[in-house]
This record gives sequence, C-alpha cells and structure tokens, in this order.
Amino acid sequence: MKKRYLAGMLCLAVSFTMLLAACTSKDAGPATPAEEPTAQGGAATSEPPASSPAAETAFTPGTWLSDAGQYYFFDEDGASGRTASLEDGTGVGFTYTLDGTQATFSMGGADSASVCTVTMDSDAAALEWEDGTTEHLTYISGQGSDDFRFYSNQELSDLAVAYYKEHNSGQDSSSLTAAAQTNDDGTVSIQVYENLGDHNSTAAWYTVDRLTGAGTDSTGAEVNLAN
Repeated sequence: MKKRYLAGMLCLAVSFTMLLAACTSKDAGPATPAEEPTAQGGAATSEPPASSPAAETAFTPGTWLSDAGQYYFFDEDGASGRTASLEDGTGVGFTYTLDGTQATFSMGGADSASVCTVTMDSDAAALEWEDGTTEHLTYISGQGSDDFRFYSNQELSDLAVAYYKEHNSGQDSSSLTAAAQTNDDGTVSIQVYENLGDHNSTAAWYTVDRLTGAGTDSTGAEVNLAN
C-alpha cells in the first residue's frame, strides 16, 4: 500500500514539472532585435553623406580676350573655335574637350593636343597649361569669329601712318613707319616715327580703341584712324 502511494506521488510530480515547462516556453517572448543606427539631422550616423560631383567648366560662346596677345572665339557647339593674334590677326582653328575642370585643346590639328586646368570665375577664366604657364581670358563679346571685328597692331600701324600723312601733307613723310603696343587697359598706343639709324624721330603718338580705331593724339585731340 505504501509503495503504491509513493509511486502515485512520483508520477504526479513528474506531470506537474512537464506542465510548468510547457507553460514557461509558451509565454516566453521573441528575442529583441539589435537597434538600427539612429539618424542625426536626417542622415544615418553609420553612413557619411555622399560628396557632390565637381561642377563642369564651360566656355560661354563668343569672343574671349587673352593676356597672351590673342582672341579666342568659342563656337556654339561647345567643342570648336579659332584664335586670332592681336599682332597681325592670324590664328588657327581648334577643337577642345572638357572633363570637369580639365580641358584638352587641339590647336590646328589633332596631333597638337595640349592639356590645361581651367578655373572659371564669372566672365573670366584662367588656363594653367602643363608647362606651368597661366593664360588669363576675359569674355568681351557674344559675337563669334564671323561677326567680331578688330584692328590688329599691324593694321593700326598702317592706318596711323596714312592718317599722319593725310593731316600733314606739307611734310616729307616718305620714310615714316609705325609700331603699336597694347596697353594694360586694352587700348593701343601707336608711335609714328622716322628711323634715323642711331635713333627714332617721333612724328606722332596715337592711343586708340582696337575695335574702332578712334582715340586721341599726344595732345589729347580726338582722332579716328579708320576714317
């Protein structure tokens, strides 16, 4: 009798233990997932903000004046143009490509490519060439090479001699010549003179606008070499 009592109590204890384990497993909640990185100011702290691409340089179509003594005429297609020397008006055609702030110019042919770094500031640009020289360009006109008109130094020299002879017909001016130079303000000064071998004898000085040929002489009187 006593043995049957003990066996019954043991079975009851085992049953109670199994029931308690089942209830504990059922009530246990799911594991809490790891927290995602919190956002600060709208951006996740675990990822840096993406850098913005470099702005691409662009030459405004039209005429640019270079401090190297020439004009650059950039075409509307954004890939071609030509130059013109201030000295005698001659120049070459060119093509160019832009990659960010790097430009490759092919002057007169594809086999003469030159690379430069371009720094653009409103209507001005600096071209830093591979040889270390820097050329500064200033945008001066929306006209292209077909419409923009200017007088080269050689043309202004010829006009100055002709103008002087016309207004000083009583003098012997057969041996006169002239030379022109560009001033810092963009005007051109022309000296009309006679070469006497050991020195030059100046007949007149004219300072004029390269685009119109108009200006003043050494006394401040108005002149127009083109008329």
